[in-house]
Amino acid sequence: MGLITFRSVKDGIFSNNSGINLAVVGNDECAILILRPDEDIVGWVNLPEKLKVKIFNSSAQYPIGSLWDYGVTERNPYEVFEKSLGLSMGVVVSRTIKINEGVTLEAVLGNLHRINLRTDLSLRDRFLVRQYLADAVASKKVLEMDIPANAMDKVIEPDGKEFLIFNGITSLWTKNKFLLEAILNEKVNVTVNNLSGLSGLGISLAKQLESAGVRVTEVKTDPNRDISGSGCIYSSWGDYPNTERFLQDQVKCQHRSGDVLEEEQIEVWLK
Repeated sequence: MGLITFRSVKDGIFSNNSGINLAVVGNDECAILILRPDEDIVGWVNLPEKLKVKIFNSSAQYPIGSLWDYGVTERNPYEVFEKSLGLSMGVVVSRTIKINEGVTLEAVLGNLHRINLRTDLSLRDRFLVRQYLADAVASKKVLEMDIPANAMDKVIEPDGKEFLIFNGITSLWTKNKFLLEAILNEKVNVTVNNLSGLSGLGISLAKQLESAGVRVTEVKTDPNRDISGSGCIYSSWGDYPNTERFLQDQVKCQHRSGDVLEEEQIEVWLK
């Protein structure tokens, strides 16, 4: 118990230069909270109630208001919500906060200190996020953002119900709203090699990385360039600490040593 408590206090991914994108899930509403301490940015994006997103490991689509409950039935609501929303929107969603009330900044602040809060944030991150968020709210530095109407397509189902789904324009919008200066300034070239067998996964991950400021130069399916392991794996040639930390902590990739290359870059494998 002592080791678990120590790790929950010590471990965390939130830092001033890497920030974090948090999904906030309420009773019927959902939003994304964008925190960028170094850039003095707090962003709040309300997600439309009629939004539908694709489940990350299936072809099914779920209304955003039902996505958390679906994740509960799969016994992994955090992964289901973060990956499904993140891949559909083209943004890395790193952690989730679930509150049993309406989705507002005040509700987030009021729940972050509660012991029974449902979240995959560490205790350390909960304290730091609450501290930064409280200062931003007090100084009225919160930027409320709406997803452009042309970034979503209207879909009418056979029963007459109307939904919205993200389209290709969404990635153009996210590149301007979710950038991390610390990653952008490292100017690293990244290639993505999709060996997962899931069509389109490499392109979806590339959009997520680009929204954070990563320069993806190629997306390929090349079995001749392989590396041991499963899931998301990367190898790095060069000094890119912020990008590597982002890949490990927020994209949840594992580092592996690969062949020595002539040029400095990062390769990501999906397996």
